[in-house]
This record gives sequence, structure tokens and C-alpha cells, in this order.
Amino acid sequence: MAAILTQIYNVLYAVFFGALFIIIWKIYKSVWFYIEANIKLRAVHCLPRHWLLGNTRKGQVEDSHSYTDIVVKAANAGHKLICLWTGPVFPIIAVLHPDTYRELIKQTREKATSSIDGYPLFQAWIGDGILFSQGKKWERNRKLLTPAFHFEILKGYIQVMNEGSNVLLDKLAADTSDGRSVDIFPYICRTTLDAMLRCSLSYEGNIQNNATAAENNYIQAIQRITDIIWLRASQPHLFLMPLFNLHPLGKEFYKLCDQVHEFTGNIIHARIKELEKTKTTEIPEGKKRRLDFLDILLTAKDNEGQGLSSKEIQDEVDTFTFEGHDTTASAISWAIYALGKYPELQEKVYKDVCEVVGDGDNVTKDHIGRFTYLPLFIKETLRYFTPVPTIIRSNLTSSIVLDGKEIPPNVSIAIQIYAIHHNEDIWPNHMVFDPERFNISQRDDTDVYGFIPFSAGSR
Repeated sequence: MAAILTQIYNVLYAVFFGALFIIIWKIYKSVWFYIEANIKLRAVHCLPRHWLLGNTRKGQVEDSHSYTDIVVKAANAGHKLICLWTGPVFPIIAVLHPDTYRELIKQTREKATSSIDGYPLFQAWIGDGILFSQGKKWERNRKLLTPAFHFEILKGYIQVMNEGSNVLLDKLAADTSDGRSVDIFPYICRTTLDAMLRCSLSYEGNIQNNATAAENNYIQAIQRITDIIWLRASQPHLFLMPLFNLHPLGKEFYKLCDQVHEFTGNIIHARIKELEKTKTTEIPEGKKRRLDFLDILLTAKDNEGQGLSSKEIQDEVDTFTFEGHDTTASAISWAIYALGKYPELQEKVYKDVCEVVGDGDNVTKDHIGRFTYLPLFIKETLRYFTPVPTIIRSNLTSSIVLDGKEIPPNVSIAIQIYAIHHNEDIWPNHMVFDPERFNISQRDDTDVYGFIPFSAGSR
């Protein structure tokens, strides 16, 4: 008995001092990083900060609006990059100018993967798909996915989008018939999700008109998940995984993720059964379904004959289903808002569409390249409203130099797309909504990095 107690004591002793050593080591690394970062980042313009809260205290970065105001103001004060602190030891370098962004992408391709960067907050939901994966896994999966975006496949999606747009117009006509205003975003969000599910997964639901319980749960779950991610991002103590897991928001978050995975997982499993059936059953030519994104995920093989695992397929489906509809819905909603706010521009868009489409009810692939004013309007919408305002990179292994200033390793670097799109050096009168600024006769063709709604550089 005494021997057993001694063994238990020794194990507990080892565990305690092992844990204590790890804690001390992490504290030491944090303190050393803080000292090094403070010394090296002195050359970078930094807002006055609280010793503990950094720039997250009241009056500075309280929400997305205040953050946007800060970075745009700094950009138009002549700063090409600034330093903001989240808490005492987490500096974030904000890139505000195309010149600095060009320097950055030549020196690092590494995605930011620490909790403070925000991206990992999505991973329980959309996994390690092409958005988050790096290195050889990213290269392999990117190569396997490329056939899904062949132009001949994409052409087949135009009719799906025409049909979805017609349903949207009927819904809006009915819901505004009494002259009342409506929030446009939920309508657009359901339209883009419907198109995404039909195009990429050949899922024929009725999301816009009469969604099933599963479809409604999926839509509501996605909206609530994004709310929780923002709440978590704005409350630093919830960045720590153990605290978030114990918090009611964490429990709700993982339950919602299970709902989302169940919905997309059922679609995947149904397709697997369908593909197995086609191996043994001859399908008449007229009954064959077009090849889609999910088919390619399920059948693609690399050079070694290996396909994607079940987990990789689920991650890619969840990634594309969300990323493919949410950002698009935001951009379209802002475009409609701009059409309503600027009736004189709306008239120009209308005239351009009428001249190309004529008496037709639908857009065809032949129409797309013939629009002249509509592309300018869309580009100005993406510049002015910038659906994805920020993307994050990190220099994980070595220092880099931006605008003549050394940035130490393991510092998050936020490319402020919105600030670049509202930088007076690049866009004079940046707060004026003017599609004509994209007219080729008015562009000096100087810098592709000044307009980056979809980022730039290597993909």
C-alpha cells in the first residue's frame, strides 16, 4: 500500500512540476516577445495604448466601425502601416498602402494561424479546408479542386443564377407590394445560398420560398455562428479555448456546428450513394446530371492515386458553402443599396443592361462580356463598401521589412483592404461613389494592389 501511495505521489509531483515548468516557460516567452516587439516596433506608428488592454479599451477599438475609422484616418494621414495592440503582448501590424502590401506578399505567404488572428475561430465550423490549410496539403487540394472551376463547368451555372434571380424578384415584388421597406440582406443571402447549393452540390431545395426545417436550421445556424465568432473576437478572454469551451457561447457554438455539419454531411452521403449506384446502373443520356463541385471532390485523385478523405471533403464543402454565399450576399446587398441611393447611376446601369439583354428575360454567357457600365458599377461597389475589409498574414519564422521598418517574427499582419480602397493617395475623393473612376480612360494603370477586393498575388 505504501509503495502504491509513493508511486501516486511521484506521478502527481512530476505532473505538477511539469505543468509549472510549462507555465513558467510560456510566461518567459511572452515577456521576451513583448520586450523584443516593443523595441523593434518603436519605429512603427502606434496609437497610445493601455498597458494591459492595449488599443481595445473604450474610445479606441471598440467594434468594427471604430477600427475602420482608425485605419482609414491613419492611411489618409500618410501612414503606410501602423501598429495596434490587442492586450499587452499581441501587436498587429496594419498595412494601409499598396506599396507596403506589395512588399509583404513578396516576403511571406504564411497564413495567420494563432487564436488572436481570428481565422482559427472558424476552424471548428469549416475545418482545415483550402481557406486554412498550408504547405503541401494546400497545394495538393488546390490542384485537385482546379477542375471544378473550369470555364465550361462554370457556364452551366448561369441558368441556375437566372432562375434564382427570378424567384428573388417575385419575392421582393410580393413583400413590398404595400409600399413598405424591407431589409434586403436576408433575401439576398437566401438567394446566394440557394445558388451555391444548386451549383456546387446539385442540391435542389426551395430555400427562397419554402425552406424545409433542415434548411431553415442550417441558415439560422450559420447566421448565429458568425454572431458568436464576432462576440468571441470582441471579448479577449474568450480567445482562450478552455474558457470558451466552458462558456455558454462555446457550448452553443459547437452545437450549431454539429447542425451545419449534419446538413452538409447528409448531402455528401446521398451523393456517395448516387455515385455508387451509377457504377452498376446505366443512366439514359438525357437523365445524366451535370458534373459539379461535389462530384470532383469525391472522385479526384492525386498523382499517387489518393483521393480526399471524408474529413477533407466535409471541410471543403463547408468552406465553399459558407464562403461562396456570404461574401457574395454582402456585395450584392451593398450594390442594391447603392442603386437605390444613387438613382442617376441606377439609370445608367439599367440602360446598359437593356442595351445588352434587349427583350430577353435572362442573362446568357454571350451577354457577360458586352456590358460596359455595369462592370464599373460593380467594381466601385467592391471598392467603396469592401465586403472583406481585412485579411491576415503572419511572418512565423523570421523578421521582414515593411516600409523600411523591421517586423519581428510571429507578429500578425492585417492587410486593411478597406483602408487601401479609401486611401486618398490611390483614390482621390475616396468617399464619393463614382463608378467612372474605373473607366479605362481615367485609370493610369499604375497599381493592381490599389484595388484588391479578392486580395492579390499568389493563389
